[in-house]
Amino acid sequence: MVIDHLIESDDSEMAVMTMLRGQDAQNTLVDPSAPPGADPDLLAGPFAHIVVDEAQELSDAEWQMLLPRCPSRSFTIVGDRAQARHGFTESWPQRLERIGLDGINLASLSINYRTPAEVMAQAEPVIRAVIPDANVPTSIRSSGVAVVHGASSELGSILDTWLAAPGDGIACVIGAGHGDAGTSRATSRVRSLTPELVKGLEFDLVVLVDPAAFGDGIEGAVDRYVSMTRATQQLVILTSR
Repeated sequence: MVIDHLIESDDSEMAVMTMLRGQDAQNTLVDPSAPPGADPDLLAGPFAHIVVDEAQELSDAEWQMLLPRCPSRSFTIVGDRAQARHGFTESWPQRLERIGLDGINLASLSINYRTPAEVMAQAEPVIRAVIPDANVPTSIRSSGVAVVHGASSELGSILDTWLAAPGDGIACVIGAGHGDAGTSRATSRVRSLTPELVKGLEFDLVVLVDPAAFGDGIEGAVDRYVSMTRATQQLVILTSR
């Protein structure tokens, strides 16, 4: 306890700190009716620097929660206008200046290390149809595997064939209404997610089921583009016929 420490460290001739053991002093220093102190909010800051990922999705209100936590206004901000589900009409400098940041140094990603060229060749037109000036990086590699188009009824056989092949990669079926991959083949190697949940993830095989059903306008196009570009090796697009 603090009181014990003060008494032990008291080297005065009269040992005045021993008075702290008296009941009157205890009653003054300790208030048993006081509510327990709340744990400090470790996310309240202040912080010297903040890294913000998926920054294209932050609203003005969310930015106004972050700025007071970083008095230095030192941020690393990572975002992609082409992945903004609710639209992003401003440039990055315009957006960041409007929320109160200045001294902006902008660097654009020009090389795509994740998605093979075969996939990007079909994904790029999808996003440019709604965001003509989208920053679409150039794939640095080719997988040698063409994008496959088929019918949604082929989902089971496609997964069976992929699982039977040598390897330990992960596949993801993307499309509403396909929980557990829509088959009995769901294993630790097969995921089933909606377009909203795949952002930031990557899979060896991506199977899009009825991508037209993802929606119209900006949101639908962004969901299709993001879903397609999750593939690191192969993309399969299945539609109802």
